Amino acid sequence: MRQSLAITVLLSIAVPLASAERLQAGAAQSAITPELSGRVVYLAGFGHNRVATAVHDDLYARCLGLGIPKLTLVVCSVDLIGLFYDDVLTIRRAFQQKTSSAALLIIASTHTHAGPDTLGLYGPEAFETGIDRQYLEWVDQRIATTAEKAVGAMQPARLELARDDHPLLAMLQGVDRPPIVKDPFLYVMRLVARSTGQTIATVVNWSDHPEVLGRKNTEITADYPHWTREYLEKKLGGAALFFSGSIGKVSSLGDQVALTDPETGKIAEDGSWRKAELLGTGIGRLAERALKNAKAVNVDSLAIRTATVFVPMSNPNFRVAEAAGVFAGRKPLYTNGYPDLATETRELPQLGRLQYATGHDVQTEVDYIQMRSDGVPLAEIVTIPGEIYPELVNGGVTRYPGADYPEAPIEPVLREELKTKYQFIFGLGNDEIGYLIPKAEWDEKPPWLKNAPQPWYGEVNSVGPDAAAVVLGALVALTSRP
Repeated sequence: MRQSLAITVLLSIAVPLASAERLQAGAAQSAITPELSGRVVYLAGFGHNRVATAVHDDLYARCLGLGIPKLTLVVCSVDLIGLFYDDVLTIRRAFQQKTSSAALLIIASTHTHAGPDTLGLYGPEAFETGIDRQYLEWVDQRIATTAEKAVGAMQPARLELARDDHPLLAMLQGVDRPPIVKDPFLYVMRLVARSTGQTIATVVNWSDHPEVLGRKNTEITADYPHWTREYLEKKLGGAALFFSGSIGKVSSLGDQVALTDPETGKIAEDGSWRKAELLGTGIGRLAERALKNAKAVNVDSLAIRTATVFVPMSNPNFRVAEAAGVFAGRKPLYTNGYPDLATETRELPQLGRLQYATGHDVQTEVDYIQMRSDGVPLAEIVTIPGEIYPELVNGGVTRYPGADYPEAPIEPVLREELKTKYQFIFGLGNDEIGYLIPKAEWDEKPPWLKNAPQPWYGEVNSVGPDAAAVVLGALVALTSRP
């Protein structure tokens, strides 16, 4: 198979500060809840034709601006199932029109399974889009405006960094596909105003699918991150931003994640609002605990590196969806680095005779940011354009009988390539290309991994077996640069 390219964009900046006190930070948030009156809103994440009936809690775009002279970094967390790279480029253009700052804007979705279908995959039936174009255009502009407000609110700030690996964090993550590898690390960042000592923003980065409410729920909600943020904002003030980490195959659903309700002394029912509240509040408390031992740092420079990546598309369902307009033209295919809109009619197993997009790759992006002091990296932010499996982040890829590519090379372990104690990994960063699965564990054809009687879940929501190697290869190239 032809190797796809990872092209490094010219944005690779390390700007020193004349004084650490010139680090600035600002935060803003805006509700992005869809209007339900007079329209059908398809909920994303659990199959087709799940229609929203009410709003339990508002969805938000929360943005944090970090500024130094001549450069601004803005990170936004949005309560959506995901946004495609084309959406992010649209939002960036709108943002640049609103601000004169030289800025990199990063947008990561929390991946809530109780928000509107912004990908198109969860409409009334297969290959019929669930996207409300009017809402999508509105939310793109709303995110851009929120990012601009965060920049406008920037003021001199100091930075605190914390991490935690409390045993409870792993107990709150369920994994039901081998190997049983988790990513339990909790990373926290707090920006505090130098003038008042008040919290500007708290950033929480942890790995667990926001799907506590399950497929039976039809009320819009941000899921457990809602309670995490609510707890921290009440306790610390400012805005709390939640970023999902390596959530491929990691779920908050099921008996593996059991939470005792202190009010009743009983295990909270799976799929219940109470379980979501207990999980979210518990993560908030652990973040607060971590901050009690936070390290105050003087950031005097930022290094920002970003790369455009072309990932081979192997998933026939995604190709048919693109040809059918399910993605609303927002996930075009590329060949040799150029848009390729060609389609042809094909007869596909179990699908029949359908139009099929024939381009080779999807275009996406990876980013790597260092926060430095005297040239020494203090903390890092990495974006992943999808849902990465924890063993690709922490190690533990395993060769099992039944794998489709048993001799495939093992991809690099992401955390081993990073330089600092504070490793913020933003899943669904700037894109959603689905699961990133180790090729040695890829299992699309029988026999199944470990000779299981049924196929494991995962491959149906991945662009293909080479995606992980391409994405991680691009990130390793960025982290390796001086």
